Amino acid sequence: MLLPEPLVLDTPRLTLRPYTSGDLAAVHGFASDRRLTEYVEWGPNTFQDSRDFLAACRAEEQQDPRRAYTFALTVPDGGAGVRSGPFGSVGLTVDGAGAGEVGYVLAAERWGQGYATEAAAAVVGFGFTVLDLDRITATCRPGNTASSRVLEETGMVLEARLPAHKLIRGRREDSLLYAISPS
Repeated sequence: MLLPEPLVLDTPRLTLRPYTSGDLAAVHGFASDRRLTEYVEWGPNTFQDSRDFLAACRAEEQQDPRRAYTFALTVPDGGAGVRSGPFGSVGLTVDGAGAGEVGYVLAAERWGQGYATEAAAAVVGFGFTVLDLDRITATCRPGNTASSRVLEETGMVLEARLPAHKLIRGRREDSLLYAISPS
């Protein structure tokens, strides 16, 4: 499937765009925050971790067929259509068999403003309408009630609790599995 390059998704308040090498400082700013990485298996990032993340994003854009789409979350900053630096990520990984998995992370100072829901919904829509996926899933830790709320507001339904699903800082942690299929 031939997709426009650069692949950009616009929502009412966000522009989801590919990462660039110029995003390193912004990415490191949010990915090194312990609050942000409490429920995920990576981080807090070192500067090299953030650099490696950006390299991985650029590499996934070159895959053929492409199996991963990672977008930088930005908002208009009010000046002649110029966008802010990224304050989070949203991604979709596809398995080649009609299914995908969405994930997101958002800078702590942007929590509670609906950006994660808006970004996740945009990527789910992209997965169904552009990539023609049959099912999209997401997981979060049971204690991450904000993330559960985001997934539910995106239209996903809780399907299962996965015992000892993720290794997070040396401990096996359960996950909640959410899923959605096209309407």
